[in-house]
Amino acid sequence: MKTKILILFLNGLIPMLLYAQNIDWFQKGLDTRDTKKQIEFFTKSIEQGSDLAAAYFCRADAKLGQGDVQGAIDDFSKCIEIDPEDVGAYLGRALAKQHISIDYQGADADIMKSFELDPTNPSCVNLVNELYLKKKDCPNAIIFYHKVLKDFPDNAVVYCNLGYCYLETQDFSLALEYFSKAISSQTENINAILGITLVYYNSNDMANAKKWLDQAKELKPVLQQGVAGFETFKKAGYRFSDRNNEALKKMLTK
Repeated sequence: MKTKILILFLNGLIPMLLYAQNIDWFQKGLDTRDTKKQIEFFTKSIEQGSDLAAAYFCRADAKLGQGDVQGAIDDFSKCIEIDPEDVGAYLGRALAKQHISIDYQGADADIMKSFELDPTNPSCVNLVNELYLKKKDCPNAIIFYHKVLKDFPDNAVVYCNLGYCYLETQDFSLALEYFSKAISSQTENINAILGITLVYYNSNDMANAKKWLDQAKELKPVLQQGVAGFETFKKAGYRFSDRNNEALKKMLTK
């Protein structure tokens, strides 16, 4: 009797084990939007040893959704152990680290590594750009933007960023050159127009500063409202250094 029971038990257990082995847990994780279930399914996929790097990456993303930032960092690190050239894992780990603290040790290194691995990836470029803006490290930002220009030639945004870097280092001739290139590439680039305004203002050429500021006002009529209009203008996402911010305010009060 006991033998028969054991045979029946095994006959029932073996199909269940085979079923468990054949389930595509990774796909089940992709098919659900419930982050708690995603973690469960991707964990089972990892235990099966299938799609390891992808499963760790997806579980990391799900852990972020659950607020488990350190767990996400650990999983992104596993991805990098499996594939040291996984750009997405470096980006994900950097962003996860920044959830803990904007200056979390290693976040900057991950951002720079992602750019080193894929310098044409817009996400990598944007994060490095943000990094240099945060640090106000113009000399290294200039080197970075010249590297970017190799892959994105005649890019008005990069030209404009270079212009502001040279403006900060008070190299007014190069600032004017790159702001002019930005306008040649994109005629209504308001950032570049205001950049040239600042070049002339800082060079004490008030006649040309006014001429370019009038162009900016024509392009963005809100600037005709003076400082109040300038504050409204900045809410659209335009950013200036403290020094440039004050200079533009002074010009707009006259």
